[in-house]
Amino acid sequence: MTTEGLKQILPEERIKTKLIDLVGYASDAGFYHLIPKAVVQPVNEEEIISLFQFSNNCKIPLVFRAGGTSLSGQSITDGILVDLGRFWNKILIENDGHTVRVQPGIIGAIVNVYLKKFNRKIGPDPSSINSAMMGGIISNNASGMCCGVKHNSYHTTQFIRFILPDGKSFSAENSSDYDRFNKECMFLAEELIDIRETILSNHELHEKIRGKYKTKNTVGYSLNAFLDYSEPLDIFSRLLVGGEGTLAFISEAVLQTIPDGRGGSRNGRVDGQGRFTFN
Repeated sequence: MTTEGLKQILPEERIKTKLIDLVGYASDAGFYHLIPKAVVQPVNEEEIISLFQFSNNCKIPLVFRAGGTSLSGQSITDGILVDLGRFWNKILIENDGHTVRVQPGIIGAIVNVYLKKFNRKIGPDPSSINSAMMGGIISNNASGMCCGVKHNSYHTTQFIRFILPDGKSFSAENSSDYDRFNKECMFLAEELIDIRETILSNHELHEKIRGKYKTKNTVGYSLNAFLDYSEPLDIFSRLLVGGEGTLAFISEAVLQTIPDGRGGSRNGRVDGQGRFTFN
């Protein structure tokens, strides 16, 4: 693969093609091994969009990597590996610590350090939280020994800003994006509604999905989004939780936090339908 196209998008110092670098990124925490064609380090959404265009034009897969702590090989590729761990680490504490806005490359434990003075923390508490980054924590629907189901990524992620492979970006935080998503992504929006109607009309399927997500589940898309939401943008945003980076790029997320200390779990509940709500 020529790197000339990549040099039109990124400066050379943020493109890694030396064998020693490629081998260093060929594995994650799992036992899989794939040597990428190149490792790139974008710094903003514009560069991400350009990388999507390059990927589409050259028919080379694009894989996003945050902390690389997963055991299942989600963060390796023999295509182009997009390293988010260096430049995507911004954090903003909001609402007196009750919500936190993060980029995908900040480590979960660091987010908790920022939240500590508010006596708050993020809900997910995976064993790898000292190394795992927020992009992976959300994309794998991370939970943990303490958070169970009700404080996992799905139930505590409030908004996600994402970029589709065609370069369009949306966020459920922006009310105007709902109509824009339905218009600019009409086929996708209609397919999401069709799937939802199919599930709702099939009692057995409805109950199977609801029952599956009452227990800890980190094995794929959050299909309970089809039961919990009716707007296509809301459904798609929630499918990204657990989607392992396969549907879109998560550029930013807003998470609800939980109390940091004893009794924290009493600040919310799971209803009879398996949905978590904060008190």
